[in-house]
Amino acid sequence: MGDLRAGTNVPFDEDAAGEVSSGSELSVGSFSEPTPAAPVLPPHLRSIHAASIQESRHLAARFTALAPSFHDPESEECDADAAEAELLSAALALRCTRTVADRILRDAHIAVTQLPLTLPRLECGEFPAAWFDRILRRTRHLTPHQMTVVDAAVSLWPATVTTEQFHHRLSRLLGRVESQQETPAHLTPEGRRRVELLPTRDDGIGCLRVVGPAPEILALAQRLDSAARAIQAAQRRAFEAGEAPPLDPRGTVAETATPASLALLQYDLLGGAAFDTDGVQVPQPRFRLNVTVPVLTLLGGSQEPGLLEGTTPIPAAMARELAGQSETWHRVLTDPCSGTFLPLPATRYTPTRAMLEHLRLRNTTCAVPGCTRPTSWASEADHIEEYDHGDPEHGGLTEIENLHLLCWQHHRAKTAGLLDPTRLPSTPGLPGRTAWSIQDRVTVIVRDNEDLATPHMTEALMDSWARYQARRESRRRALERRKNPPPPPY
Repeated sequence: MGDLRAGTNVPFDEDAAGEVSSGSELSVGSFSEPTPAAPVLPPHLRSIHAASIQESRHLAARFTALAPSFHDPESEECDADAAEAELLSAALALRCTRTVADRILRDAHIAVTQLPLTLPRLECGEFPAAWFDRILRRTRHLTPHQMTVVDAAVSLWPATVTTEQFHHRLSRLLGRVESQQETPAHLTPEGRRRVELLPTRDDGIGCLRVVGPAPEILALAQRLDSAARAIQAAQRRAFEAGEAPPLDPRGTVAETATPASLALLQYDLLGGAAFDTDGVQVPQPRFRLNVTVPVLTLLGGSQEPGLLEGTTPIPAAMARELAGQSETWHRVLTDPCSGTFLPLPATRYTPTRAMLEHLRLRNTTCAVPGCTRPTSWASEADHIEEYDHGDPEHGGLTEIENLHLLCWQHHRAKTAGLLDPTRLPSTPGLPGRTAWSIQDRVTVIVRDNEDLATPHMTEALMDSWARYQARRESRRRALERRKNPPPPPY
């Protein structure tokens, strides 16, 4: 123990050292009494415990297999396009997005190269997978030297501690490791100033998070709270004077004769805030914000949800409210049975605005499988079969079947030949398909997105029509029987 601490500066105290030395000499099987690592369980939970051990072993095997696929973007030898192609290949193997695959590959690289002493404990099933995952998540910001310190210490901790005790030990260790070195500029409170759009929930609720030094965030919150309280008081005075209340964008304050809540007022203040860009001209958005709503939902005949940007479901009531507030509606034609977006005609090299909107509805994210970058922000229209500027008749046409939207990175990778899409022959009324080849090593066929609401609504309409026809026929027969009653039985 003394040599270990002297050689690697492992920052743990004498109590921890005593616990480590006593625990590290024992294996799970040598305990005569139940421990958190080997508890006494009822029969129906023993298989669960065994499965958790297998989960640890499988995670270690996956890390070992995936580590060679990681390309360090900060390395001078890193080829960005080749690294992206490898990342997309790994995403297909893992059946996840490229963003998730990037995190997994990075974790695999860290596990193999920076946690070589702790990884064997995961590999033999001694460390739960959740423990190892927590180590990876809590140490993402550490330097390689700091990771060596953490690896040396954690690899000697006994597996017989509880999960809560493990969390406490890890937090104490990281606190000591971080206190020994100066915090990098980008990890200081000042360096972490940012605004983040968090993943949208499936119930149509979004979240925008503001991160920064606590004094600045508190000052912003106080200004927002003071403004909301002032408006709330003004609304009360307006009611007393019989006047229209201020800041009532939905008209609900005047309708209910009740001042809005402070939370709603703060939301409206932020939503209506004007940005001071210091004279910089901000270009108009390339795309409009699309909310796709089935026509029966608009008419109140269905509760089928709408879709925000083609991916996020929003409740029917919210969709109707948004539609009622909109001044312009755009009709999008889809096949009534499959939901396939019906194509628009080819007219020129540069896609029309309508064609771009159609492509964005068909693929709300970059068309490359595994990429989740939204096409509404920084996408580029690309001809799947290259357009021949010298002889347009013999090149790829500017038509929906030969177009897709790519993020800038994957557009560049396609131009470099690392990504090779091929549009496959399509059947009218069915979604189109694109075959993707990644570095001539990985091949996958991807179907176009379709409007999922259309087939459901078509089925509901046909079912309703069939019931109407049946009721109509039943009334006709009843009327016929009244007009021509059957003769008496005698």
